[in-house]
Amino acid sequence: MNYRKRMLNLLMMALAGANLSPVPAIAGIQTDHPSAQGAQTARKEINRERAVEIARERIDFKPKSVKAVKAIEENRKVWRVTFRGEPISKVHPMGETTIVSVDRFTGEIISVSKS
Repeated sequence: MNYRKRMLNLLMMALAGANLSPVPAIAGIQTDHPSAQGAQTARKEINRERAVEIARERIDFKPKSVKAVKAIEENRKVWRVTFRGEPISKVHPMGETTIVSVDRFTGEIISVSKS
């Protein structure tokens, strides 16, 4: 018991010398102000329909199909929206395709690829 008291006193002196409050350090209490925690709000994702609406601004043809899937590109969460057009001809059965990546939180267009 005497050893514990001495250790506690040494710890208290060390903390006092460092201008720290001993109670939070000993008890492991979080010292952040509650309002600072409240400032960190959860970011809300844009929905699929909004992502398609944003991406549609980047196409110049009438799509035959639209597909939007969640993905991660360059460490960013995105909606990858794929627009496929009508077949060009029998020789070229693939129609025009445009893939637009939209940031799932900001709605920013990250990339556009066309073929």
